[in-house]
Amino acid sequence: MNAPAPIWKMAFMALVGPIFDCSLSPPQPPPASKELLKSPESFTTRFPRISAGFGKLLIRGWMLAEIAVPFAATDICPPALSKRIIELLVHSQQPSDAIARVSTLTPMFFIGGCMIIAGSLLRVACYRILGRLFTYELSIRNQHKLITSGPYSFVRHPSYTGALCFSLGQYLCFFEESSWLVACSGLFPRDEYVRTCLVWGIRAVLCSTLALYLYRRMNQEDAMLEKHFGKEWKDWTKRVPYKIVPWVY
Repeated sequence: MNAPAPIWKMAFMALVGPIFDCSLSPPQPPPASKELLKSPESFTTRFPRISAGFGKLLIRGWMLAEIAVPFAATDICPPALSKRIIELLVHSQQPSDAIARVSTLTPMFFIGGCMIIAGSLLRVACYRILGRLFTYELSIRNQHKLITSGPYSFVRHPSYTGALCFSLGQYLCFFEESSWLVACSGLFPRDEYVRTCLVWGIRAVLCSTLALYLYRRMNQEDAMLEKHFGKEWKDWTKRVPYKIVPWVY
């Protein structure tokens, strides 16, 4: 196999992975109990930070697998190491075909990766704009201010816009035919039709779950901010009527 194809995939993953990892890193420690909307021990309070930690582990494992398998296909990988990587990570009845697929940067995978980058950068920008006010837990901080500048002048929940974007990109990449999960993990059926139906079914379930979570989370956050800021929040919603996608919702 020619080296350029695997190297393109490796370089792209080396860019996507760390940026994605940053977007899942809580920018602030948990706020004080008196600042929280709900009890610090409640599941809804703890879930965002727990899920982000799990997501970081998942992303790091995914990144390593997506880099290691293409690396094993290059001439620069020592034969003994290449053999070991294939033994550990390639569980396919047609390993050569599986390795070739994972080593190719397909248009779908590239689009998904670009969505991850764009969504992650937007979310990190929100971290910086809000500063100490951005917490993974629903909270009203001491001397809390309503931030309406930057991306918050276009939608009221731009960090969730970023999360939606990188999550959809993640679903495209994870379950693409050239992904390690589909091509090499051995978890998906060999029959192409069955595999395609399963992949899109999983994507549909994940998208529906994400949409429901974001819908409930945004409504809770809006209610909390309206209660605290009153007229200031209502005036902002008149100027910025869209929650997550400009001119759509």
